[in-house]
Amino acid sequence: MPASEARIRANQLNSLKSTGPKTPEGKERSRRNGLKHGLSGSGVVFHEADGDEVERRDDQLQSELDPKSSLGMILVRQMATLSVRMERSARQESAALAARVRHAVDDFDEARFDEADRLFDSIADDPRGHLRKLLRSPEGVDRLILAWLELRDDLTCEPRPIWTAWHLERAANLTGSRIDEARGSRLKVLSAATWGDFGALGEHEGGELDDDDRKGWARARLVERIDAEVADLAADRESLDLEAIELDRLEAGDRALFDPSREASLARRYESEARRGFFKALDQFRRAEAEAAARPSVPAIPEPSTACGPLASSREDMPPSYRSPVDDLISAPRSAVPTGNGAVRTPDGPKMPLGRSALGPG
Repeated sequence: MPASEARIRANQLNSLKSTGPKTPEGKERSRRNGLKHGLSGSGVVFHEADGDEVERRDDQLQSELDPKSSLGMILVRQMATLSVRMERSARQESAALAARVRHAVDDFDEARFDEADRLFDSIADDPRGHLRKLLRSPEGVDRLILAWLELRDDLTCEPRPIWTAWHLERAANLTGSRIDEARGSRLKVLSAATWGDFGALGEHEGGELDDDDRKGWARARLVERIDAEVADLAADRESLDLEAIELDRLEAGDRALFDPSREASLARRYESEARRGFFKALDQFRRAEAEAAARPSVPAIPEPSTACGPLASSREDMPPSYRSPVDDLISAPRSAVPTGNGAVRTPDGPKMPLGRSALGPG
């Protein structure tokens, strides 16, 4: 059914109240909401301790490597980030391995119990195969014995014994058979007798008893069968090689030094990626700094000078002993007048020709 206009409007108003963080501090906290370990990704999100260490290491590397270019400074920052990530990955793996070794023996025992419980809980799926595996370990044998004893407790419960179709199926599974394979078996015949069906019993099997007593007779035979199964299992347990199991238990710490779990594999991968990235950044830094050092420097262009300061005429840079003919012409008296043949008559001297030779070359 389509939403009403009122519902649509209410949804729109509610959405305005949940637009996410607005301030830089809120956005930074939001980035950290999905942070698990901070070992992967672009490095935007860091644990606070890692962030402080990156800053400290960046300052130290900037001082030691003394980059001469902006690219070099960026690469130094990248190396600081990757070095922190690389070392934390290594520390995390070492701590995880140490914990595995400390708890290796307990985990070894716990794993054996868990495996026995797993096999027993699913014994109905593959009675023969699971029973065979359970008989290989003391934990498995103990679990089978316990199951038989639980059936015995129900069968001998007073004043009202309990024996149902479920008990029959469980007993059949404990002998390595499915319930459909138990038809005609001794367990099935005795179970039916406890329910009042004596058709499969012979006359010598309590035929002289009344029905209630014959049911009791059938229950007693089931108890005997259970006791025999328990005795066989106890003998099987004594035949197990417990010394080999104890040796495996003592070596559990050595085996724990290698962690095949997904988390450990990711930690090793993160460390390897950070290490490759660090040395790649270092190589790029060296090349960038070498190119910056080999780049020719641009000479500084002198500023033009004036008469009042830096922009003075280039004539000021001439040697003081040099004087051109033009200087003589400029310093001539105002009464000097040029003649028609290109000379200048002065009151104090002869004519001075104004030819090319007088003005100097060019």
